[in-house]
Amino acid sequence: MSAETIFVSYSSKDRPFAIGLVKELQSLGVNVWIDQLGIGLGENWDDAIEEALEKSGTLMLILSPTSVESPNVQDEVSIAINTKKKMVPILIEECKLPMRWQRRQYADLTNNPDKAIHDILSFLGLKEKASANLKKVLKLIGVSEAPAKIIANTTEESTGKAIQTEVDLEDLLVSEDEINRASKMHEKGIKKSWKMIIIVGVLSLITFAFLGFTDFITVPFWIAATGSLALNLLSINPFGAIKKRERNIDLMELLKLKRERLTRVMNKLSDTEIEKFNTEFYNYIKI
Repeated sequence: MSAETIFVSYSSKDRPFAIGLVKELQSLGVNVWIDQLGIGLGENWDDAIEEALEKSGTLMLILSPTSVESPNVQDEVSIAINTKKKMVPILIEECKLPMRWQRRQYADLTNNPDKAIHDILSFLGLKEKASANLKKVLKLIGVSEAPAKIIANTTEESTGKAIQTEVDLEDLLVSEDEINRASKMHEKGIKKSWKMIIIVGVLSLITFAFLGFTDFITVPFWIAATGSLALNLLSINPFGAIKKRERNIDLMELLKLKRERLTRVMNKLSDTEIEKFNTEFYNYIKI
């Protein structure tokens, strides 16, 4: 991959337009890289994306409401800005841009497509007659790609018969909603553990005061202190659970980023990769 490669950053919801644009640019001789077309069989999708971004000289940014909210797109733009890559922002749907992005002039395909296409061609050094090629992809703006589907074998509960049903491939991945619910579960668990630690701490103080400073039971001071300390040992497990839950919450956030990237290369995922992702999620649920 040459230093002049253009890396396309986009949201999975804008995939039809992004791929259509890339194919037209490639037909015009532009060296453009996009994950859906650039990741080969058996390659690690995350490593391939990072390597392509690192080696690219220009970031072509597809701007839309979903892309500005995408953590992966935000990361890719930040890397491009920090490494001083050239940028070609292309607006395909009205949206509120982050402050750092507002400083960049973008090609506005929504309000002035002719000028936008002219600006893109000028930046890429292409001749004006190529505008007809790029106008072909305008019809893709606002079109959502139908999710990839597979035929899955299931069992009918009432009869026990095996049946075949059509399933969206993305539905085989643990959903973002499930990841969020799991994070909430850990947050509730942390609160319960802290309550347990506080209760144990209060009980240990009461025990120490009762044994060491009352006339009802007379015991040596060291016994009272030892009993109170022994009671405090009950908080070790809750404290350890808190640390593990906090770590799992952080990993859940990374898992959401990974899921979004997976959906961008959904058609290239194997059953093993999908199962690996789901297993990773279930491991983060455990305490």
